[in-house]
Amino acid sequence: MASIKSMFLNSRQMPYAKTIVSAAASAAAIAMLVRTTARDFLPCEVRSYFLLKFKNFIARFSSELTLVIEESDGLNENKLFIAAKLYLEPIIPPYIKRLKVTIPRKENKVSLSLEKNEEIVDVFNGVHFKWKFLSKQVPAKFLHDPDHSNSVAKSEVKFFELSFHKKHKEIVFATYIPHILENSKDRNKKKKKLKLFTLRFDRMSGMRDTWQSVNLDHPATFNTLALDLDAKKIIMEDLERFAKRKEFYRRVGKAWKRGYLLYGPPGTGKSSLIAAMANYLNFNIYDLELTALRGNNELRRLLIATENRSILVVEDIDCSIELQDRLAAEARAAAIAMTPNRVRPGLNQGNQVTLSGLLNFIDGLWSSCGDERIIVFTTNHKEQLDPALLRPGRMDVHIHMSYCTPCGLKMLASNYLRITEHPLLLEIEELIEQVKVTPAEVAEQLMRDEVPEIALSGLIEFLKSKKTENGES
Repeated sequence: MASIKSMFLNSRQMPYAKTIVSAAASAAAIAMLVRTTARDFLPCEVRSYFLLKFKNFIARFSSELTLVIEESDGLNENKLFIAAKLYLEPIIPPYIKRLKVTIPRKENKVSLSLEKNEEIVDVFNGVHFKWKFLSKQVPAKFLHDPDHSNSVAKSEVKFFELSFHKKHKEIVFATYIPHILENSKDRNKKKKKLKLFTLRFDRMSGMRDTWQSVNLDHPATFNTLALDLDAKKIIMEDLERFAKRKEFYRRVGKAWKRGYLLYGPPGTGKSSLIAAMANYLNFNIYDLELTALRGNNELRRLLIATENRSILVVEDIDCSIELQDRLAAEARAAAIAMTPNRVRPGLNQGNQVTLSGLLNFIDGLWSSCGDERIIVFTTNHKEQLDPALLRPGRMDVHIHMSYCTPCGLKMLASNYLRITEHPLLLEIEELIEQVKVTPAEVAEQLMRDEVPEIALSGLIEFLKSKKTENGES
């Protein structure tokens, strides 16, 4: 009896199932017909309009909100995209099937990132955030580079999709995104490999990148500098104070930068001090050769192309540009005005950096392009520099790199010979106070032998010989 009842019920349900399947097939057929008709007869703009309306209609019933974080906006990098890559790297879970593994050029550390279409979930303050990395091909679009006459072709768009419940929108913008930016900043500091940048020789051919770099592996630190302890302490405290005063500079209305002038005879350690400053602050170095520039416009463009948290170095400023006599520049301009059809080579100021252009670069409007910058000028002849360049606000800290002192001698002996005390050091200290000798000269003598007695004896002979040559008693 039960089996007969079951058969009766199944026989009644079968027509309903067939009806549902038939209706679904009819709906699918109608949808395909509408889609084909729309594709064949409706313009692309109309189809896009209806598709957008349809997506908006569906979105009203969804509780999920998605943010799209593209790699760039035109030619400008999206800082949030870069921050997201750094932020996601350490939280990539083990179940991810595909990862992108790279070793950046001139480095030896592996870098991990999500492969296309992979997604992970991040939990922040109890809220779940879904990240997905995507890329899509787009019709080639030529973006004009305002710094050069050429354009850059772009046919691929890379982006992250960040999805979350709509009710957490305020948390995302108020807390989560700032957390990502701060976290990525800390990770970037730890991963950062210091770079030494110099001008590209082929930048005039329209190349977008005007700087080229190598790893900065200079080992100089404040612990190894042959500099007086008081001078080291002053410099280190000034650097620390500068790095912590972002809000102070903003409050007083000044660009977040600091100018240093290192002056003294050759061989006194100016370049080593710059390297020690870079290692201490974890800043890249940009080596700027003013004589290689074509004018003030190029100087401004190079300034914009430098990164924040960097040291810009102009060595031998007294030899790089005619700064010492502005009257001479006025005389040249007058000469050009008087002889317009006969301009001598070197009088055309349009092809070289001028004093006014350099000053505007240091503390004018263009100096505010970028944050946390240190500008270092070096010279062997401070007295030859124009006073306008030396005033506070341009060169804030003047550091005299003098001849070797007893304190510097002890540091060099510790670095090169690994000794802090030796009977011969007393005699050498007396000679150093009588003879002008640079730290570089002392270091050269100490490098000649690793046995302290031999190296120090050679240094004594060198100092006595130098004293005799200079006619010092």
